[in-house]
Amino acid sequence: MSDLFKKLNVLVKAGINDLLSNEPGSDRPRRLKPEQLGKDIDKEVTMLRQRINDALAYEDELQGKVRALTDEVVRWDSQADEAVAVGNDSAARHAVNQMQGAQKRLAMAESDLHEHRVVTQELIQRVNMLEAAVADARRAEGEVTQPSQVSFETAGQVLSDVLRDAREKISTMSSLVGTHAETASSTQREEPVANKSVEDDLARRRERLSKPK
Repeated sequence: MSDLFKKLNVLVKAGINDLLSNEPGSDRPRRLKPEQLGKDIDKEVTMLRQRINDALAYEDELQGKVRALTDEVVRWDSQADEAVAVGNDSAARHAVNQMQGAQKRLAMAESDLHEHRVVTQELIQRVNMLEAAVADARRAEGEVTQPSQVSFETAGQVLSDVLRDAREKISTMSSLVGTHAETASSTQREEPVANKSVEDDLARRRERLSKPK
């Protein structure tokens, strides 16, 4: 899912690069003419704002996954200690194996969360930039509320079309994301942890638990 929002960022940035390139010798975006906005610009910016809401909702999902995996690691860690303490090596080995698998998934989930936060902030900044450009174009024409006399068909590339094209491409890609994520998650769960790391962990636990408190 993070890859999906990353692609949206790339498509929007590439699509508006010419329209919103900086003024010569300035770090401010070029001011657009009203006819360059397109008649559906408000709708398209609103749709991008919804994408931001989707990204924030997905961030909440990732945070929940991190919390759940953290709890799972703690639970298996405790069970491993309990099993070692009573000399049940089989149960201890199973608990450590499960704990290490959860630790690996936790590290991946934390990495996904960090990457997704970066992507989401980039998307928010880009949409803010778009809204500012739209507002500037309208202020320049005294808050234009009627369509420009220059037809949209002859105005060249318009911003609303650029945003719509990016949104439609992402919508097409989104149907593939769920299946890919489910397959990857299943693969992660099934990947075994090396026996040596389990045995090393058990050895450290036995040493630690054997020391008088």
